[in-house]
Amino acid sequence: MSHETSTITADAQLVDAHSDENALHRGLTSGQVAMIGLSGALGTGLFLGSGSMIAEAGPGVILSYTLTGLLSLAVIWALAEMTVVHPVAGGFGATAHAYLGPIGGWFMRWNVAVVMCIAVGVEVVATGTYLKYYWPGMSIGLGTVLASLLIVAINLATVKVYGKSEYWFSMVKVAMVVVFIALGLVLIFFGLPHQPKTGLGNLTGGQGWKGFAPHGISGILVGAVMAVFSFGGAENVAVAAAESENPERDVPRAAKAMVVRLVLFYVGAIAIVVTLQPWKLSAASGGTVSESPFVKVLSLVNVPHAAGIMNFILITAALSAGNGCLYASTRMLHSLALDRLAPRFVARTSAHGAPRYAVALAALGMVFASFISIKYPDSAFMILYGILIFGLLTTWFLIMVTYVGFRRGRTRLGLPKASARLFGGELTAFVALALMAAIYVAIGFIKSLSFALPYGLAYVIFLAVAYFLVRIKVRAFGPSVLDDELVERAQAGTLPDNAEARARSQHALVHIERVHGMQAAANDGQIPPAPLN
Repeated sequence: MSHETSTITADAQLVDAHSDENALHRGLTSGQVAMIGLSGALGTGLFLGSGSMIAEAGPGVILSYTLTGLLSLAVIWALAEMTVVHPVAGGFGATAHAYLGPIGGWFMRWNVAVVMCIAVGVEVVATGTYLKYYWPGMSIGLGTVLASLLIVAINLATVKVYGKSEYWFSMVKVAMVVVFIALGLVLIFFGLPHQPKTGLGNLTGGQGWKGFAPHGISGILVGAVMAVFSFGGAENVAVAAAESENPERDVPRAAKAMVVRLVLFYVGAIAIVVTLQPWKLSAASGGTVSESPFVKVLSLVNVPHAAGIMNFILITAALSAGNGCLYASTRMLHSLALDRLAPRFVARTSAHGAPRYAVALAALGMVFASFISIKYPDSAFMILYGILIFGLLTTWFLIMVTYVGFRRGRTRLGLPKASARLFGGELTAFVALALMAAIYVAIGFIKSLSFALPYGLAYVIFLAVAYFLVRIKVRAFGPSVLDDELVERAQAGTLPDNAEARARSQHALVHIERVHGMQAAANDGQIPPAPLN
């Protein structure tokens, strides 16, 4: 863990995170924070794209989703523990900066920003594709542009507007899953007047374990690797903490809600899918709206225009996921700019607290992903799919490494424990890290994803080289969230009787005073004070 505070040079101008020009506004309610977490995790993958995972695991995909779901829940609870202590702009990226040093904050935030940019591109292209169902003459490009403009407009509005839009986008998805599960249970166990019950026979096909897991344990594990894409984005619940009205209350509450919802929605819904029809039918799906298992259920209960209704749900799901991903990307870029790891202008916010320049920068990544998807429609999805799995897994890995540093750092400094804690603490974190390491290795052996490993490693090397190039120019950083906490405790008289904590708080106070002095001098057009060595 790095506690280094670099010398501040005479020409350094740090970004003031507390100025009106750079401040985010707290305007998200508890329900909105919970829905933001669901926005990224509950996307089109569940409604339309589960066929590829069923092809690998058969009905055993239920276990695949369960394994990956448990891993994602460990990540969410680790985030909840860190976020109630540090509910700041940049979320877990700023926490990584504090407990792993500047390089940890750099990797975490840039990775999230880049991955979420790509994810937005995937979702807006998907929206453009779904719009063609209603307007066949509309090009995918035009639909993509329209979806992009809507998502950018929402993210440029006030955080309250964003929170309300995401709440209702996610509510539509949630309602659809609940209806699907309820109807599915009726069809499985009771049947309808003209539709006999299906029973549980499709789970095994009369062949026991071989029918449940036709490709064995390896198939279930491959499905678990691919399910990372489905659960990715759940970590956005922690990114929203800086704009929550009461993060200490809202983040743990949202984490608890997501535990129930993710297990119910993913495991429950996928169990309904493989129980209602033989798994080979779902695996053979061509990925069209009419072949969605959700459409099948609606058709079985004689819901008119089932495909049209499902298409509307898919558009809502894609817009919701894209909206949440753009939000996460812009908040990470804003946090990077506050620490001078991105251009300073990116930290500026509008009068109502929207990081407008961060939105514009993130939109460039969205344009790139959209261009790739439109120009290479046959291969772009699997390329972006593999990239996203690697990037999302890297985010989860860094979160758990940060969590270990967080736990050990606070114990060493004698600081109090968080009100919300991950069950099993560091032991759970190390088990999760071991599982993630196994998934990294497994990616290299999955034919459709194997390209992601060498490209992903090249991407990590690029980020490392970029950091060291930036580090040559940027020799000073603003105070970390841990520095702020130690100084506040020292001033309030609640600092632990710990020699390292006292020394660190004194050092942090000097650093904070220098930063504020330089900022004031810069604002007055004066020459900053001479560097202190």
